[in-house]
Amino acid sequence: MRRILYLDPWSGAAGDMIVAALVEAAPPGVDARGVLDEAVRALGLPDLEVQVEKVAEHGLSAGRLHVRSQAAPPLRHLSALERILDESCLAPAVAERARAALRRLAGVEAAIHGVGIDSVHFHEIGAVDTLVDVVGAFALVHALDIGEAYHSPPPLGFGEIHTEHGVLCAPAPAVLTLLEGRSASGGDIEGEMTTPTGALLLTEIAAPAASLPSMKIEASGFGAGSRSLPDRPNVLRAVVGSIVTAQEDDRGRSAGGEVVVLEAAIDDATPEVLAHAQKALLSAGALDTWCTPIVMKKGRPGVDLAVLAPVEQESGIVDLLFAESTTFGIRRTIAGRHVLERGLITVDVGREQVRVKVGSWKGKVVTLSPEYEDAAAAAGRLGRPLKDVMAEAAAAARLKLVPGSSSL
Repeated sequence: MRRILYLDPWSGAAGDMIVAALVEAAPPGVDARGVLDEAVRALGLPDLEVQVEKVAEHGLSAGRLHVRSQAAPPLRHLSALERILDESCLAPAVAERARAALRRLAGVEAAIHGVGIDSVHFHEIGAVDTLVDVVGAFALVHALDIGEAYHSPPPLGFGEIHTEHGVLCAPAPAVLTLLEGRSASGGDIEGEMTTPTGALLLTEIAAPAASLPSMKIEASGFGAGSRSLPDRPNVLRAVVGSIVTAQEDDRGRSAGGEVVVLEAAIDDATPEVLAHAQKALLSAGALDTWCTPIVMKKGRPGVDLAVLAPVEQESGIVDLLFAESTTFGIRRTIAGRHVLERGLITVDVGREQVRVKVGSWKGKVVTLSPEYEDAAAAAGRLGRPLKDVMAEAAAAARLKLVPGSSSL
């Protein structure tokens, strides 16, 4: 079963903080430090070493990433970074995600400075340690088998920051561009709280979320930044868990096993009454409800109102079905069923956010279904056909869940 990841950058975000947090949050059985070491070795750079050191941040145990290199080249341009990736022994999925992320950042920097993408001078991401951040983060996400990922709104900071272009206002222009369409705040700490690499990885790895998503928590950990804050730990938290399926959600519904099917043949109810009854049944905990046209005795047209419900909720559903319909009797059948493991992922379609339901079977994604309400609202704002928005949302979800996929 693929895992779910939640990144909580409550003190801001930087690339080294995200990598260290992923290492610290690795569940039992995942050798995160070994994964990181292997990814760094695969880059083929001389005398390059990484270490995640255990530190205490205002009483919290956290990991801090250290990158040491004596002979590595400065890697100031995109072509140099891409050449390293081309010649590396990284897993293809990791190398491709790293390449796409760095090219995206190059495009952002090019637009900000008014130059071509190949002329960008990476004063912010040119160092070897940033290449390690990007590659290490994707390698760890791959090793953890993350199927869904989310992040809370990061604080960006305010005031002045010193760059090779002189003194600029925080947050850096690249941070704002990378986070377009996502919630963020200035926070209450002066200076740079979220770096361009941190913003890049947050948006490449995760979709936005206001709070911790529903999951069965397996492990959590903190990644420490290099800056010391006076009144709080400078850490980013990662939480890793398994995707909660319907049988484990907060309504206690049964996803597999037995369910009850309740049916009522009705020939004397208006469409309005039937529609209201279905809405009430779903609100009361029914898993599904539907109407099938039938021909009843004396040749009367009618409908068979059916309700699928958890066995433990049968009594309340029966009471409601009698109250909200005109039936004099209800048939019941106990049935078994197979259902997909369910999750939810958010994707961007023309800078509009659309949630997509994810259905997995035996650990493999088999169904992607965009939420109608989200897609319809996005189609209206974008002035595009609904079917096109839904198709693009499904394709974007497939690409995010299965890197390298080009279509459904």
